[in-house]
Amino acid sequence: MARQVAFLGLGAMGRPMAANLARAGLATRGWNRTARPFAAEAAAGVAVQPALADAVRGAEMVCMCVLDDHAAEAVLTAALPHLAPGTVVLDHSTLGVDTAQRLAQLAAGRGVDYLDAPVSGGTAGAEAGTLTIMVGGERAAFDRAQDVLQAMGRLIRYLGPSGCGQGAKLVNQLLTAVHSAAAVEALHLGARLGLDLGELHTVLQASFGASRMLDRTVPVLQQQAFASAFTVDVLTKDLGLIERLGKTTGTALPFGKAALDLYRAGQQAGLGELDAAALVRLLAARSVSSEG
Repeated sequence: MARQVAFLGLGAMGRPMAANLARAGLATRGWNRTARPFAAEAAAGVAVQPALADAVRGAEMVCMCVLDDHAAEAVLTAALPHLAPGTVVLDHSTLGVDTAQRLAQLAAGRGVDYLDAPVSGGTAGAEAGTLTIMVGGERAAFDRAQDVLQAMGRLIRYLGPSGCGQGAKLVNQLLTAVHSAAAVEALHLGARLGLDLGELHTVLQASFGASRMLDRTVPVLQQQAFASAFTVDVLTKDLGLIERLGKTTGTALPFGKAALDLYRAGQQAGLGELDAAALVRLLAARSVSSEG
């Protein structure tokens, strides 16, 4: 009999992740807080349920991928009464370290193992099943979840007790947000100098200024294609978590603060739902203003 798995949160990342679980031969049920068509997921073998209780009842593994700390706590709290002791919850959301630790304690009170297991790789990685998955929690639970994790990711690492997965993800997000902002700023300068972005990119790729965020930002700016899941809102949320973590650990994060100020300004300028590269519009407005 196929292993019973539930996936809670069928958004831009959750939809393909759940589909990959089903394709791997796991009996996968899905649930989303907002009702919408899930034809592709159903075709892949995901049985989407209208009620959370029906999605998780009898599941040995429950995956979650939701927006933020508040949503994760609400979904886990709603799911726990329907989970049998020994169930493993894999939370792929990006949350605060303190939130992950608190949710692990909440789950333990019901005999459930909670692993913070945030992912990196974007929607392309989710679709291809090549995500990087960073895991914190009980090692025994991590070992039991290997088939589920391997159906969604390529690089899977156990990093330590509860909160360690989220800690690694927030370190990654600090680099991601700062590198993205730096790439936008540098390319904006290049454009104002009259440089061709494609030629400039070729030069930078072979220089010390190369970065993966530069590689993804250039085509977005060239095509002005600002519709994506990698939004100003998402990175602002993550930088807020990083700021909170810096305060609780007494860690100075000057570049994180500068990036957070810039992303928040982008939100105020109405760019929140656009790709992070859309910050170029904010920089362009400021540049014109400075010339005046």
